[in-house]
Amino acid sequence: MTAQPSRILPSSRNAGRVLVAAAAVATTALLGPKIITTVDFALFAVQPLVLQLHILAALGTVALGGLIFSMRKGRAFHRTAGWIWVVLMATTAVSSLFIVGINGDFWSLIHLLSGWVLVVLPLGVWAARKHRVDVHRRTMTGIFVGGSLVAGAFTFLPGRLMWRLVFG
Repeated sequence: MTAQPSRILPSSRNAGRVLVAAAAVATTALLGPKIITTVDFALFAVQPLVLQLHILAALGTVALGGLIFSMRKGRAFHRTAGWIWVVLMATTAVSSLFIVGINGDFWSLIHLLSGWVLVVLPLGVWAARKHRVDVHRRTMTGIFVGGSLVAGAFTFLPGRLMWRLVFG
């Protein structure tokens, strides 16, 4: 069985562009032009190393994921950036397993998401390698939206660390 060339949906690229533009507008609206000066780097510096790694990897998944969504699929850039994104996503999920505190010294319900990512992420890679484009697209989009965007949005609730890092 020969692999069929992937069908590039313009709406997929446009969705990525809209996502990147919406993130830029939301960031500017919330923080104004002084985003770099509003981040509390001192608070970030005193966090445990695993938490720093988790934050940086998670921010990388959001930034690179938005870029991947906005670019043409199947090209060398997509494959290279995709592998980097997979490593960042796996790092985010694994590092989260060492972060406790919401539930005392125990895992909370959000850790189920980490387990889900660690199971589904290799399935998305497998689908890409087998040229099962629909499965790959659904899997990676689900991980990006659920694991990066939705979970990331919850970290910005008032009182949480990301809220304090950005808003004070």
